[in-house]
Amino acid sequence: MAEALFEDFLTCPVCLDPLKQPVTLGCHHSFCRSCLNNSWLKNPGNLCPMCRRRSSKELVDVNFALRELSLSFSEQKKVKQPKVCSSHPETPPLFCLEEARAFCPVCEFSLHSQHTVVSGEEAERRLKEEVQKQLRALKDQKRSYEELEKGYDQLQCHAEEQVKFCKGQITDLFARLQRFVKEEEERALNTLKVEQSRQALALGPELNKIRKQISELSKSIQELQQQIQTQTFLTTPIETLSKASSIVPPPHPQPKAGLLIDKAKVLGNLSFRVWRKMHSLVTYSPVILDPNTAGECLHLSQDLCGVRHGPPQLLPVVPERITNDANTVLGSEGFTSGAHQWDVEVGDLPRWDTGVVKESIDRRGTIRASARYGVWCLWHGHGIYKNGNGEIIPMKTAPKKIRVKVEYEKGVVSFYDADRQQSTLLLKHRAVFTEKLFPYVSVGPAPGAKTQELRFSGQVSHMNYF
Repeated sequence: MAEALFEDFLTCPVCLDPLKQPVTLGCHHSFCRSCLNNSWLKNPGNLCPMCRRRSSKELVDVNFALRELSLSFSEQKKVKQPKVCSSHPETPPLFCLEEARAFCPVCEFSLHSQHTVVSGEEAERRLKEEVQKQLRALKDQKRSYEELEKGYDQLQCHAEEQVKFCKGQITDLFARLQRFVKEEEERALNTLKVEQSRQALALGPELNKIRKQISELSKSIQELQQQIQTQTFLTTPIETLSKASSIVPPPHPQPKAGLLIDKAKVLGNLSFRVWRKMHSLVTYSPVILDPNTAGECLHLSQDLCGVRHGPPQLLPVVPERITNDANTVLGSEGFTSGAHQWDVEVGDLPRWDTGVVKESIDRRGTIRASARYGVWCLWHGHGIYKNGNGEIIPMKTAPKKIRVKVEYEKGVVSFYDADRQQSTLLLKHRAVFTEKLFPYVSVGPAPGAKTQELRFSGQVSHMNYF
């Protein structure tokens, strides 16, 4: 074990031979001087071939102590080299490549007449070349993993930015919703307060009337009770009856309508009325764009429903991203069945195309706006409209809003002018769909255009009321 470690210490990690004219860097790694010079010629920067640490010296002196030690060990190794054949110890052995072993040429040559035989030195050279080849492959693989590590570090930084952005959007949205709900709560409580005031104003006069009637009746009752106690009905019957008959009891009182709180007015359809008002606060889009697929020149809106062309961005390269086209982005959700519809507000943008793409499009290679590449679209460039196969589509007026309708089972992708009162069919593709489809859009530069942002929009098809 000690001898193996000693041999490893005296072996150049580049050529795997015993050190020749050894030089030692500041990181304490040693190499053949020629191996180090060749490495620095191929990779400028004076980096250590082992640990990649930069050397402060342009020229490194030979380590004479290490050189003498290496020479001494090489001589000892030659003396201790095992003999292949005890009967012919002085005869240099040969090496059979098929059996991968050394043999005595005097005793065993006839056994290897059909094999590829080389000298021991040649066999050692070939073995070293094979080891060096494997070493280079391992180093290349290591560099690949180091590059991937750097890429993952960049991904982590980008993911942290994404988390920060999403957290800000979530916080802002729920703050606005909370303010809205709080205002609606205060509005509902104010309605209750107004209803309470109305009820109190309506009940007050009625109570006063009743109390006045009660007071008058109490007074009349008291007078009659005094007459009963102090007068003789036989001596003054006419006077007593006259006073008693002058008191006419009022009819039995009945409560007046509308003196209670109108709970139906305060609580009726309260949640629905709040939800309906919330429509002005919230938006809906049938297509949400996926930022992880966007090209470097596309800038998405905060709600991920709009996109504009802008300066290139430094984005991490991930499998989802379309890196061969800086102007394209996909929807976040695909579909493999059913009918789907959405609107694309293009305005007067001079360059765009939109439609659907299949999931397996080559996101690293060439993509054309053509069904042959798995793209079914309507293409527009500077007033010219095409169907994606090079055929021009005549237009009487330039549409400002494109309606895309996909019927998966029927294999139909249709495009309409959604600005008209009755949507006008512009283009229809027919195909056989066998995999998931994704909405997509591509946007070019828009110098001088009034419209700078392309947006997706649509209507909610089903809604559960609460």
